[in-house]
Amino acid sequence: MTQFIDVQTFYPEQKQKNNWLLIGKESVGKTAFTENLIGKKSGKSNFQGSSLFCKEYTWNGQTITDTPGIQTSMDSVVTSQVLSRLKTSEHIILTLKASDLKSDLSDLWHLAKGQTGIVILTYWDLVKDKAGVKEELARLRESTNLAWVTVDNRHISDGQLIEIEQALARPSRFPKSAPKLSANWSVKPKLLFFEKTGLAPLLSFLLLVLPAWLAVTNANTFADWLYPTIEQPVDLIKAKLSHLPEPFNHMLVGDYGLVSMLPFLILYALPTVVIFSIIISLYKTTGLIDRLSYRLDPVMHKLGLSGRDLVRVIMGFGCNVPAIIQTRNCSCCTRGSCVSAISFGSACSYQLPATVAVFSAAGKPYLTLPYLIILAVTTCIYLIATTSAAQRKAAASHNLLNRGFLQPPNWRFAFNEMTDVLKSFFMTAFPLFVGICLAAGFLAWLGFFDALIGVIAPLMSVVNLPEGAAIAVILGAIRKDGLAIGLIDSSTQGLKIAEITDVQLLCAVYLAGVMLPCIVSLLTIIREMQWRFASKMVLRQVSWAVMFTMSLSWGIGWVLS
Repeated sequence: MTQFIDVQTFYPEQKQKNNWLLIGKESVGKTAFTENLIGKKSGKSNFQGSSLFCKEYTWNGQTITDTPGIQTSMDSVVTSQVLSRLKTSEHIILTLKASDLKSDLSDLWHLAKGQTGIVILTYWDLVKDKAGVKEELARLRESTNLAWVTVDNRHISDGQLIEIEQALARPSRFPKSAPKLSANWSVKPKLLFFEKTGLAPLLSFLLLVLPAWLAVTNANTFADWLYPTIEQPVDLIKAKLSHLPEPFNHMLVGDYGLVSMLPFLILYALPTVVIFSIIISLYKTTGLIDRLSYRLDPVMHKLGLSGRDLVRVIMGFGCNVPAIIQTRNCSCCTRGSCVSAISFGSACSYQLPATVAVFSAAGKPYLTLPYLIILAVTTCIYLIATTSAAQRKAAASHNLLNRGFLQPPNWRFAFNEMTDVLKSFFMTAFPLFVGICLAAGFLAWLGFFDALIGVIAPLMSVVNLPEGAAIAVILGAIRKDGLAIGLIDSSTQGLKIAEITDVQLLCAVYLAGVMLPCIVSLLTIIREMQWRFASKMVLRQVSWAVMFTMSLSWGIGWVLS
C-alpha cells in the first residue's frame, strides 16, 4: 500500500528560472560537492510551510537548493510529496554515489522522473578503473539523453567545473524508468577492527561517547586552571557594581546575575562546546560518523531513533541548542524522538560539570558513574515508553544507507562544521543566557524564587527528598548549572543540606537535571518544533522525571534498608 505523509504548505511560490534542487542520499557528498563547486558556505532556508530544511547556494546565476540527505524509504516518500506539492524548483540535480549506483538508481530515480535536470556521480575515483564502467557511463548518457557528470566530491577540477556549467545550461527530462546496469559498479568499504566482532554496536557507542568525555574532562581542567586568574577581576567588577540601585544590583551581581554567572559560561561551557565541535567535525569529515551510525542503527531503531540521531544526542553533551538545531537533518520520522532524547538525556556543558561539582562538594565523587548510568538507562526507558510502535516501525523503515568510506580529513569542511556549531552557540544560546540571567536576577529581587520554594519544598517528600533540594530543582529548570547554585554553599564549598543520604543526593541531582529542559533549550525547541510539540514534550518529561525519581529514591532506599 502506498504510504502518504501529509505536508502542509503555505504561500506557494511560483517556479523560478535558474533554480535547481539538489537531491541525494545522506553522505552521498551533496554538501561537500556544492561547497567545493561554489567555494563558500550556504545560507539556510526551508520550503514554505514544510519541515524540509535546506541550504541555498548561488553559482553563476544559478540558485542551488541542497535538501537534507535521504536516509530511509519514508524520507523518500516525504521528499517526493513535498516536491510535487511545492513546485519551487525548475530543475533537479540528482546526486548518486558511483560505488552504490545500482541501489541509488533503484531508490531515488522515481523522485526525478518526468522532471528536467542532470545527474552528478560522486566518488567517481573509486570506480573509474573497474572493467566496463566507463563504457556503461557512455551508454547511460546516450540512452537517457541526460548529462552524467562524474566528480570526486573532495576535489573538483577546472575541467569538471566547465562540464557542470555546460550541463546546467542544457538540462534534459528524466525518463520514467531507471536505466539498467550491466557492469559491476559496486565497491564495498573495508571493515574496521571493531566491526569484525560481535561487540561492534558497543564499541561504536563508546567511540561516539569518547568526544563528549574528552570535551568535558579537558574543558573542566582548563577552566579549573584559569578560574583563579579570572576570579579577582570579576570580584572587582562586582564590587564596583554593587552600589547600583535595585533591581539592577540583583540583575548584575546577585547570585543569579549576569556578571556573577558569565565566568561559568566562558570558562566551562564555551571550551566544552569548542573541543566537542572540533572532534565531531573531524569524525564527520573522515566518514567515521557514517560508519559508527550504520553499526548503531539496528539498536537505536528499538528506541525510535537512528544511529545518526544518537550522534545528535551525544552532541547535546556539548550544548543542547546546536544539537536541537541539527535535528533538522534527522529522518522525517525520528526528529521528534531525537529532540525529546536531547532534552531529557543530554547532560550539557552546564549540567555535567555542575553535577560533578555537587558530588565533589559532598565528598562523594563516586556517585558520578552511577548518575551517568541511571541517566542513560532512564533515557532509553523514556524513549521506549513515549514512542509508539508505529513510530519505531517508521524509524526502522527500509534503511537506504550503506557503510561509508573512510577518508583523510577535509579541513575546510571540518572548519565550516565547527563554525556552524559555534555560531549557533553565540547567536542563539548566548543572547538567551544573558536575558535569562537578567530575568532571574529581577525575579530573585521580587522574591519570586523564595515564594516558589515555599510552594514546592513540601512536595519534595513525595519523591523522598529533603525540602532543601527544592531550590536545585527550580534553578535547574532555568539553567542547568542552577542545580549547583542550589546545592553548593559558596562560602564553605560544601553542601547547603546538612543531612542527605547518597541515594537522596543522587536523586536530587538527577531530578534537577532532567525534570525540564533549560529555558534556552526550551525556547529553541519552540522555535524549531512549535508550541504544541514543546508543551506536550514538557508535560511528558516532567511526569516521567518525577516517576523515575520516585522509583529510584523510594526503591533504592527500600532495597538498602
